[in-house]
Amino acid sequence: MHKLQLVNVSKSFGLKAVLENLSLQIVPDELFIILGGSGSGKTTLLLGILGLQPFDSGRIIIDGEDVTHLSPGERNIGYVPQNYALFPNYTVFENIAFGLRLRKISKNIIQSKVRKIIADFGMQELDHHFPSQLSGGQMQRVALARALIVEPSLLLLDEPVSALDRETRKKIKAELKDLQKKLRITMIYITHDQQETLEMADRFGILNEGKIEQFGNPDEVFYKPKTLFVAQFLNTENILQGKIIHKFGNKVTVKVNSIMLKTYTPLEISEGDPVTICIRPGAIHLSPHRIQQGKNVFTGMIESIYPIGRDLEIKVIISSSDVLKIRISRIVVKELKLTHGMSVNLSIDEAFIHLIPGINKNLCNNLVAYLT
Repeated sequence: MHKLQLVNVSKSFGLKAVLENLSLQIVPDELFIILGGSGSGKTTLLLGILGLQPFDSGRIIIDGEDVTHLSPGERNIGYVPQNYALFPNYTVFENIAFGLRLRKISKNIIQSKVRKIIADFGMQELDHHFPSQLSGGQMQRVALARALIVEPSLLLLDEPVSALDRETRKKIKAELKDLQKKLRITMIYITHDQQETLEMADRFGILNEGKIEQFGNPDEVFYKPKTLFVAQFLNTENILQGKIIHKFGNKVTVKVNSIMLKTYTPLEISEGDPVTICIRPGAIHLSPHRIQQGKNVFTGMIESIYPIGRDLEIKVIISSSDVLKIRISRIVVKELKLTHGMSVNLSIDEAFIHLIPGINKNLCNNLVAYLT
């Protein structure tokens, strides 16, 4: 049960600031994912925690102890790099035993520990194989076993499944999650993959321009982005612009062109303030039939029907400048006999309408640069 705190850590390369006064607290036994695009500083953050690429300023605290100036070996942190970094001339057994030998552990204990972890990972038949004789999934397991055998305080993983095929990636992710819970190890995992993050993370943070833009559990961040950047980075399909026309306590009415949407929000906003409205496709109910009048009921016209995996994405025009995306199963579309140009009725539960204060066009432009 180990806790990590980062306090105002910064790192620059020349004139380029990669991390700026970043602070973060990772609680014991959680799998925390750092999510970010290419060049966002994810690996720089990981290497700084490990001590291989020290931060320019700030502090690293593990279990209340400041380890900022300790060497990587003194920090007792396990690390699995993206390319696994297995020694090509060492067998599976020798690769896994490497950290123990560095610590001058006796041969008998090394034999016992390595045999046990090889058995735990189901690699008994591979102990005399060399890395060139292993599949990607097998190399990943060897790298994990080597990192875990020294009983680290923390385990850091750099894009651990990005080089694997789809089926192996799915299997390794499930094994990682199970292993993390079984060993109760604090794990910090970096990736650019949003789906992977939502599947794996207890909590995650989105790294943007050297800072954590938002962090929380997957439901909090996915359904309640705090900034337009986070909403767009997480592919929020419906982002509308509106204005607060009525507010009473935390209940608000938002005008989006001619449509009135009612919801509630903890935001400190006033009547007349511009807001960005985020709505996930699954939160919108669509019917060609009349919907009983109530909150957030309005009409639209089907612009297009497009296949998205097992479902269909339906684009519905709701005003001269606004289109909503709705996701419905193929069988429901067939039963409702939905077609292009059809007039439909829509309703949205107020709990699934999320507001972000203001309209920031510059942030939209920054996201395009960030993702390209």
